[in-house]
Amino acid sequence: MNASFKKGLLASVLAITATSALAAGSVDIKVAGKIQPSSCTPSFPSGGGVADFGTIKVSSLNSTSATTLPDIKTVPVAITCEEATRVGVTFTDTRASSSTTTNYNKVFASTGFGSTPEFYFGLGMYNDKKIGVYALGIAMIGATDQDGGILDPIFSNDSGTTWTGRGQEYLQIKNNNSEIYSFSAHGDASLAPKPSSKINFDVAVSAIINPTNDLNVTDEASLDGLTTVELVYL
Repeated sequence: MNASFKKGLLASVLAITATSALAAGSVDIKVAGKIQPSSCTPSFPSGGGVADFGTIKVSSLNSTSATTLPDIKTVPVAITCEEATRVGVTFTDTRASSSTTTNYNKVFASTGFGSTPEFYFGLGMYNDKKIGVYALGIAMIGATDQDGGILDPIFSNDSGTTWTGRGQEYLQIKNNNSEIYSFSAHGDASLAPKPSSKINFDVAVSAIINPTNDLNVTDEASLDGLTTVELVYL
């Protein structure tokens, strides 16, 4: 190997070594972490989330027209959060196939609940016949926060962009998850959801049984309504 070639090879080795030494002379600092919203949990303070209409005698029901059950049941709901959080809920009918498009507006209107089919939840089936429907409403009076402050029920039909109120005794609840329901501070003209670490409110339930001539009840028929309540962070 001639001298000039050796010198060139040595120069190349030195250049690679120097480059490697420079690369090893720096390190990177990475910044990591997660921003996570406060966790909230829904629960039923009493009653286990069941609106129980008890035993209903066929003789007490109308044979040719729908019967509104006389009692309005109340289901207490609580939402507990790790810290003050803007949160709402949606409602989805898991028995929607047993609901109806029949308009019971005259029946439900007298109770203050939603009176058109988008407010009806199905009560299940009996021998392939629809048993009836029920309506849900958040009580306008009685909702409170962690400090006992009064809250007003509100709803949004545009994913929380705008909020408004509805109803007098109850804020009527739609059956298809299309509205978010939340709570503003009592008297707040902006109707903005109030950040709270705890929300207590009541969901009222009113039920209608279809005409018994249609049902032809010959043995026990069980009401089988089921609604999923899901949290929405706002």
